[in-house]
Parts: sequence; structure tokens; C-alpha cells
Amino acid sequence: MTMTWLAQACSASAWAHLPTTDFPARAATPGALAILPVYGCAHHGIGLPLDAEEAIGGALLDPACAALLAVGKATPVVLPPLRFGPAPQNASAWFGVSLELTLDLVREIALGVKFSGFGKLLIFSTSPWHREALDIAARDIRVETGLTVYRVHLASLGFDFHPAACVNVRLATQALAASLLNVEPGVSPPQDSADESFRPGRWVQGPPLAAGPIGVEVNKASAALRTAATLRLSRVITEAAWHNLPKPVVSDLDSVESTASPIEAPPPRWRPFGVCQLASLTREQLRAAAQTAGALAVLPTGAIEQHGPHLPVGVDAILGQGLLARALARLSPRAPVFVAPPIVVGKSNEHADWPGTLTLSARTFIALVRAQVLELHRLGFRTVALFNTHGGNSAVLVALIRDLQNLPGLRIGMLQSAYKPEQSPQEAAYGFHAGEWETALMLDLAPETVRMAYALCHYPARLQDPEELRPEGAVLNLAWTSRDIAPEGVIGDATLANAPQGAAWVEATARSLAERLSALTSV
Repeated sequence: MTMTWLAQACSASAWAHLPTTDFPARAATPGALAILPVYGCAHHGIGLPLDAEEAIGGALLDPACAALLAVGKATPVVLPPLRFGPAPQNASAWFGVSLELTLDLVREIALGVKFSGFGKLLIFSTSPWHREALDIAARDIRVETGLTVYRVHLASLGFDFHPAACVNVRLATQALAASLLNVEPGVSPPQDSADESFRPGRWVQGPPLAAGPIGVEVNKASAALRTAATLRLSRVITEAAWHNLPKPVVSDLDSVESTASPIEAPPPRWRPFGVCQLASLTREQLRAAAQTAGALAVLPTGAIEQHGPHLPVGVDAILGQGLLARALARLSPRAPVFVAPPIVVGKSNEHADWPGTLTLSARTFIALVRAQVLELHRLGFRTVALFNTHGGNSAVLVALIRDLQNLPGLRIGMLQSAYKPEQSPQEAAYGFHAGEWETALMLDLAPETVRMAYALCHYPARLQDPEELRPEGAVLNLAWTSRDIAPEGVIGDATLANAPQGAAWVEATARSLAERLSALTSV
């Protein structure tokens, strides 16, 4: 059984792995700190896959947080990474959004952090093109919400993707990313830049670094820098966590040093879709994928929101990525199906008054989905399928699809499974949030995050009730929040779920999705 992850983060520090009931205590713990990683998708002239930033960012942040949790020096909780920010040059950066949308995205995520009880937010970024935008966002969040906001950029830890950085630093960055991704750098295009001394310069293509095997001395220097950067990040996180608070009993981090040192890298958890994942490709592979005959781009959309006391807040995003990964595994390796960077946070304002929920406004969610579809279309994809696993996103996406269907040459719609499990009529009608279905699937896809001892049953209505007014599926529907109809956040009977049932349902759903994917690529 393989655990479905959303990012390279230890489970104990992953925001998405916590149930809503854990957030008040986590936020009240001395040294509590929420961390938002922000990664770009670019090649930076180093000849590596586009997710090199996330490879390095996760390799530093994961052990740093694990070490601090192990010795009780701080209590970091790491939010799902934001993989969308300014990408000013289409020739070298992809899946970006406007400056204004970046500010909205970070601000709205910060509002969820604030409501969840945290007083401090640290934004950790890796892209040279995001730095100023996130500095703006940090100040705005501080003024608007009262959160104490800290900023850490990769360059301050010794690695740097900026094309104007010192060549030795760029070489160390290339070497670490190549080692983590287990690939050799390929050939990068020639430098294309202007006004390098006229801030900020115009960097269409950075100076290319050499392709091929990386030398022993460069690898050795990169490994040493990685150790130092991980320890420094541990110290930085601790300083932020205890800023303006009484210092912990042990004031130094000597006990953290060995724990924070890099260990053998686990499988790349941020790549659940393997070679089908567009961000795992090089720039040449990305362009070739978009031009493949019958190519289909899938854009997953999910949510981070409360799912009762027994399930983590990441249910919708975890299920979406887990089910899609299982479906892709059933396809031929030659099937031209590719997955865009998933949109993890969705429109979840019906759950916004529960700790742990993150929500985008309808306007921001629409702008983000639209930007990603337009990017896929610009790359050359002519068929795009949105794979959504959060009910609150559905109406927004269907309305947006009708609008996007006007793009010339674009075929777009929703990817849906035809499989329906055998359930009682009551559960089938009113088990639509944290009930039997989602609990069973999570027992197969992410069993470590499920707490069956806290599973419960609650229905907002009964089929035999005479009233016409219901939360869903009636003549008179109620525009509800989960507080209106689910006092503990559960809508359905979670106690019915079990692991064998979940495994069977996951397999059947994956099979149905695979059949649909095959049909979409054969038209």
C-alpha cells in the first residue's frame, strides 16, 4: 500500500494531514509557526526538469522541520506548496500567474492560517521571479491580518536559481537538483538577456550551465552546502517561531545539527504522476508533450478543508491525486496523457469557519484555473480535462468551462468516473462529506491520516422526511455552510467504512477513470 502525499513533507508537520480538531492545540503550542512554501516551474538555464526548485526546497525544508519537531525546538506546520507565481518569461518559466493574482492567492491562504489560530506565517520561496511579489504580499498580510510574517528565500541559504547569481552558486544549485532528481543536466539554450545592469534586467534565457555528468568536486561542494543550508533553515525557523516570545529552555540548536543533516532522499513525493507530470519534464519534453498527437492535459482541482474529527483537511486534494495516479498507472506508457500542476486549494468558503480550512474566493479560484488552462492552450494542448474532487468547486468550474469553450481549437470538460459504489439509499443521498465514501477511499490512499476511533454518523436530512427543503438534490435547496447542517463536520456515516471496501472502490474508480482517459485521447 502506497501513501498518497501532496508534497515533500514529513507527515507530522504537514498541514494537509491534520484533522480540523488538531489545529487549535497545534496553533497554541509555544513555537507554533505556519510555513508556506512557494515554488516555481522553470529551467533557469541549468538543463534540468522544471520542478528542480521544488526538489531543492523540499530537500531543505523537510529535514529542517522534522529535526525541530523531533527535539521540540519549534512546532512548524507546513502548508501545501503554492506552485503558482509570476513567470515573466514564457520561454523559461511556465504555469505562472499575474502579480495581482499572486498577491490574492497568498493573502487568501494567509486568512485561513489566521483563522486556524496561528499568529505567525513564514513564506519560504525558491524562484527568483517570485521574490518581490512575496515581499509585497508579506507586508500586506501583516497590515491586513495582524499576522507576523517572515520571509526566507533560497538565495539566503546559499543556493540560487537566478541567472545573474555567482556561477559557483549556480553550479552547486544545479548539482544538488541533479542529484535529488537522479538525472544528468541536458543542454540549455544560449543566453538571451538585455539590460543586465538596468535593474531588474530582462532575462529571457539565463547563461547556460554545462550539460553532462557533474564533477566530483562540484558535487562535494554542493553536498556540504546542502548540510549547511538545512541547518541554517532550522535555525531561521526556530528564530521566527520564538520571535517576541520567551526563549526556550535550550537556546542553541546544537542538538538539532545532526538531526537536521540531510538523509537519504525519499521518493519524490511531489511527483505522484511520474513521467506524466508536466512539471517533471524538461523544457524540450514539455513542448514535445503538448505537440503529441491526441495529447490530453489533465488539471486536478481539490481543496484543503475540514472533514470532521477523523479525516485530515487534505482529503479532497489527496483523493484527487491518489485516484488519478492509480488511473494513470493502468494506461499504456505511450498514452499521451499529461498532468498539469495540481490546484490544491479551492473554493471552500462553506467550511471557512473551521480551523485548518484554506479557501480561495470564487474570483481568485476562477482566475487561477483560467490562467492554467490558458497556459496549457498556449503550449499547444487542444484537449484539457479538469479533474475535480471537491463539490464546492463544481459549479464554478462548469460555468468557467462554458466560457473557456470559446477559445479557438480548445476542447475542455470535466473528467469524471462512471463508477458508483453500492451504498444504502440514505448514504448515497446524504453521505457527501466525510462519510462512508471518502473515509473508505482514504483508508486505502492515505491510511496513516485516518482516525477511525473518531468516526461518526450524522445526516442533515432523511429520505423519508416530508419536507421539500433539503441541503442538496431537492426541489428547494438550501445554500448551506457545514455549520448549518453538520455540527461536527461530518455529513454521512463514516463508521461504515473499512479498508478492504476502500481498496475495492479505489480500484473500480481508477479503472473507470482510465477508460475515460483512453477515450478522450482516442478522439
